[in-house]
Amino acid sequence: MLPNKMVTKYRGENYSFDIEGFFGLFVIENIVNPKLSKNFTLLNVLNKKFYYQGELNEPAVGFGLIPEMNIEFTEETKYICGIECKKALAIFPFAKKSNDTLEIFYTSEIPIPNPNRTTPYRKIDGVLMEFYLELPNLKMKLTANAVYKKNIAIAEFVKPDGYKEVSRAYLETVLYKLMDPE
Repeated sequence: MLPNKMVTKYRGENYSFDIEGFFGLFVIENIVNPKLSKNFTLLNVLNKKFYYQGELNEPAVGFGLIPEMNIEFTEETKYICGIECKKALAIFPFAKKSNDTLEIFYTSEIPIPNPNRTTPYRKIDGVLMEFYLELPNLKMKLTANAVYKKNIAIAEFVKPDGYKEVSRAYLETVLYKLMDPE
C-alpha cells in the first residue's frame, strides 16, 4: 500500500501534488489555488472520495504533525534532471544525531512563486527536486526523475466533483491507517 509515485503540477501561483500508492489503489492530492484562497486535500481510496478544505497556507493533511524545522542554506549545488539545484539542510531543533538533519535540493530555475506553502519546507523559495517526506511509520526520500513543460488547464487546480467533505482529523486517520505497515 505504500506510496510509489508523486506528481507535482504548477501553473502560475497554483500547484498540486499527488501521491499514489499500491498501483493506484489510493491517491492523495493537495490542490492550492491562491486566487480562490483554496487549499484542498483529496483522498481517493478504493473509489471512496473524501476531501478536506484548509486555509490557504495551512499544511496539507499528513504534514501537520511534522515538527517545525530550521532551514540552513548552503552554497553546494548538484544537477537533478539537468537542472542546477541548491542544497539546504533541514535541521530539527531537537536534533541529537546527524540523521535528524535532512539534505534538501531545490531549484530557482523553475519560476514558481511560493511553491512550498503547504509543506514543511515552506521556508524554501524554490521547487523541491530532492527531499524527504515523513509520515507516521513512513519515511521516504523523493527525487525528481523528470521535468516537463506543459500547458496545464486551470481546471486541474479546482476540487473535482464527487468528493465528500470530511474533517482534517478523519482524513488523517484514514491516511495513517493506509500507511501503517502492520
